[in-house]
Order: sequence, then structure tokens, then C-alpha cells
Amino acid sequence: MAKKIPTALGVLILLGGLIAGVVLVNNRQGLLTKAGPTEAPKNVKISDRGANTFTVSWTTDTPVTGYLSYSENPAKITTPAGDIRDQISGSSQGYTNHYVKVTGLNPDKTVYFVIGSGSQTYDDSGKPFEVRTGQQVIAPPEDVITGRIIGADSSPVNNAIVYVEVQGGETLSAMTNNGSWRLNLALSRDKNGAVLTYDPKVSLVSIFVQAGISGTATAITNTEKTKPVPDIVLGKNQSFVETTVATESGTLVEPDIKSGGFKNITEEAAPILAPEATEAAGSMIITNPAINGEMIATSSPEFAGKTTPGTTIRVTVNSPIELTQIIKADKDGIWKWTPPQDLEPGVHTLTLEYTDENNIFQKVIRTFTVLASDGTAGLPAFTATPSATVTISPVSPTGTVSATPTPTKEPSMPATSSGTLEETGALDFTILMGMLGIILFVFGRTSKKWWRD
Repeated sequence: MAKKIPTALGVLILLGGLIAGVVLVNNRQGLLTKAGPTEAPKNVKISDRGANTFTVSWTTDTPVTGYLSYSENPAKITTPAGDIRDQISGSSQGYTNHYVKVTGLNPDKTVYFVIGSGSQTYDDSGKPFEVRTGQQVIAPPEDVITGRIIGADSSPVNNAIVYVEVQGGETLSAMTNNGSWRLNLALSRDKNGAVLTYDPKVSLVSIFVQAGISGTATAITNTEKTKPVPDIVLGKNQSFVETTVATESGTLVEPDIKSGGFKNITEEAAPILAPEATEAAGSMIITNPAINGEMIATSSPEFAGKTTPGTTIRVTVNSPIELTQIIKADKDGIWKWTPPQDLEPGVHTLTLEYTDENNIFQKVIRTFTVLASDGTAGLPAFTATPSATVTISPVSPTGTVSATPTPTKEPSMPATSSGTLEETGALDFTILMGMLGIILFVFGRTSKKWWRD
């Protein structure tokens, strides 16, 4: 038995060396491939949709160049559009928040686009992003709103993207210059693409600020307090509205205690009522969110209330993607519902549609704000993207051409330097252990012969 020990030892060391080398290589590769900061677009948002224009914005973990390639032909997406800051400076720079405005489009057309971010292009889960331009309309008189974005130390925040939405309208946006921003609220369109009609004094205005790695902020004001909007502090959720009460025919928009209330003046006006009396008449009580404009500190709230037992309710949350479900009140009239996916920080609208005990259709709307837990999360709830929640996936780089594309000329896309993978450093160790095992194996065989002799 003793004569066989060297041979067995050699085999064991050989196997041990190979196993150790494989483990070390895999561990090293695992470290290299773990998720970390990437160039992939996040928080993709479409705003400023008009007859001839739209804006696309997004964020990245690291500063990279950003641009779009777009076309009315989904099979040939080649027309380039760069970040507005690059267009002004004449050279491409790296940013963590990206802002590309596309102009010169045809009215009422579907436009397809992909996002160029760093060295890759990205689409919407294997297909191009798409947006439809609005119809040509007569521009209403300007209604310019202004404001400032500041940091916790009161210093102005430059190059932050400010998203603004009036209740019932799509999102407008602007980029700060030395902390200041301005935009024309009269350019707002409703969900059908028509010019939005809003009350110049009491309509609720939702604001979300995206400053890339510097953080985010949310604010609520109304159209009376937009010249200027009070300073918005990065990392905070603020309300600049004290009281607003309004109801409409078939729609209840409750009075606000702190954050204001929506008023959709496109519907027939009804007398102003206290929320409790209106809810009692409609047999609908909402216990969460308890008040209009309530601040909620969770991204997965459970909405709840009480109504006539057995009532069928259509519950809708207007988020970056509309979430809808039909539920039924239990035998005690209690109803509860949790959205199937987390809600992003910002202002949201909860809508309840049902038929009351008098067989009259009722619609109750309540607003609430999901707070950003650390001032750095997500997009506003008030998005106007045609397909608001998207999954970004990289695609093979596609060609881009000059401002007037032709079928035959497709120069290569602007590129940035590719990263080089670091050598693992474990291969040498594997070879060394393997050689040592072989040497010991040979030594074992030789020693076995020597023992026999």
C-alpha cells in the first residue's frame, strides 16, 4: 500500500490543480461580469409632442455621448439628432442626463427611433421606439412659466431636465441654464393631441426634475403660481399649493389640504361641494389615499375604501403606464387594490369608475404623490410617452447618414472607444498547478518502479 502513495498523490494534486484553476477563473470572470455602471439608457421619456417636433430624454450611469437616429420608415432609421448641448457647442460631450429635441417633422405621422448611448444603440425590446406627431393646430397665445432649480446649498443646478404637466395634458420639458428654466404652457396638448384647455389660475401643475447622478425632485403647484414657480430644491418633494376645491359633472376632484387639486374645465362645471358630502352621495369613500394630494412613502401602495357591498369598480392609476383592473367590493362594502407593479416617484391619479345604487354612473378621481426615497429615483408619474414603460435592449450598431438620408450612403455611426477586458490572472496559476501535478505523477510512476526494483 505504501508503494502506491506517490502515484495517488500525484493524481490528486493534478486534479486539485485543475479544479482550483477552473474555480479561480470562473470566480474572476464572475467579478468582471457583475452588474455595474453602464451606458444603457434608463428613464427614457418622450415629451414636447407637437405637429413637427418631439423630445426624447434619458439618463445613464456614466457620462457618455447620446443621440437619436429616427425615420418615418422603421426599416431605415438613419437620420441623426444630437443632444441640444452638443448642437450648441458644435462638439459631442458626455453627460449622465441626455436631452435630444427632434424638429422638422411632418404632422400626424409615426416616427420611429433608436437611442445611441456611448458605443451602442438601443431599442424598445427588439423593436424601434415610436411616437406619433400631433395634428397641425393654430397656436394659442403664449403662457410662459419660469422657475429655478437649486441644490441643498441653494446653488443653481445646471443642465437639469424639468418635466411639466398640467392636469389632463401631455408632458412638456425644458433644460436649466444656470438653474433657470422656462417653457410655454400653452403648447400643452391633451391625450388626443388637441390643444389643452386649462384654467389659468387653479389647474394643478406637476413638476419633476431629473438631474442625472445629481438626483431628482418633485413639486406640485397650480397655474396661478407659475410666474415664477417657487424655487425647487433638488432631492425634495415640495408643494406650493394650499387650497383648491373643484368638482365636475360625473367627476369628483376633491379639495386639497396641502397639494392642490385638479380641475378639468373641459367638462361641464358643477357646484363646489365638500368631499365627504359628495362621496356619501355617491356611496364611495376612499380611505387610502385619505386626502387629495396625499404624500405616499411607498412605491407599492394598497388603495382602499368603502362603498355599497357588491359594487363593481374599475380602478385605474395613471402612471408612466396606465394600470387598470376591475374589482368588486366585499359583503361589507370594503374594497382594496394594489397595483401589479411599483409606481415611480411623482404625482399619480387614482380613478374609480362604478355605477351607484341609483344606477347612475360615477367617477371619482384622487391625486397622490409617491415620494422619492432618496431623491434619486425614477421618472415622474406624469409621463406622456405613447408607450411609456419600455425595456431597453442593445442592438447592433446601425448606420447613420447626413441630414438628408439617401438609400445608398450609410456612413458608420459615431462611436466611442470600447472597453478592454482585464486579464483574469488565474490562467498562469492553473498551468503551474497542472505542470506540478504532471511532474508528481511522473515522479510517482518512477518511484513505483524504483520500489519494485
